[in-house]
Amino acid sequence: MSDVTLRTITPDQHDAVMHYFDLVAYADNPNWARCFCMERLVDDYEDRTREQNRASRSELIRSAKANGLVAYRLGRVVGWCHAAPKDGLRSVPGPADPTAGAIVCFVVAPDQRRQGIATQLLDYALEHLRSRGMKTAEAYPWLGEVDPARWVWSQYVGPLSMYVKAGFEIAEKHDAFCIVRRKL
Repeated sequence: MSDVTLRTITPDQHDAVMHYFDLVAYADNPNWARCFCMERLVDDYEDRTREQNRASRSELIRSAKANGLVAYRLGRVVGWCHAAPKDGLRSVPGPADPTAGAIVCFVVAPDQRRQGIATQLLDYALEHLRSRGMKTAEAYPWLGEVDPARWVWSQYVGPLSMYVKAGFEIAEKHDAFCIVRRKL
């Protein structure tokens, strides 16, 4: 889709990205509305409020310390991907590895889903992690069939099929999820 532009998050995108998180990203899933993609960045995520997570995300973007990739279409944010060095994240499976990048979240606008935006973000994330010196990339998709009515609630990590198509291989299987890896 040539009408989608992908960018690494920078402070000049603050207002557009915060608007996306505030009003678009979770429009069909209010249970996620408190996340602001902070789950893998803080130890006390379960105890944090929406306001705390929003303030933290805002501060990360303004300070140029945010790890995120953004998809734009027609001038508006339509997708987000959190791709970062694994050793800078919390609650990801396995040991911290300074040469591994982790792709932990995709949030595509409800009206833009099933149009390849997450796949484009994944491809961009691989290039982004490679450019930061990572040697491997990993992700943590769910295993097994997902009830179509619950798909949006479980696929924020990205579907296994998307990773397999991008050249990832299953490295470990756990009860409900797997770890997929790919050399960069």
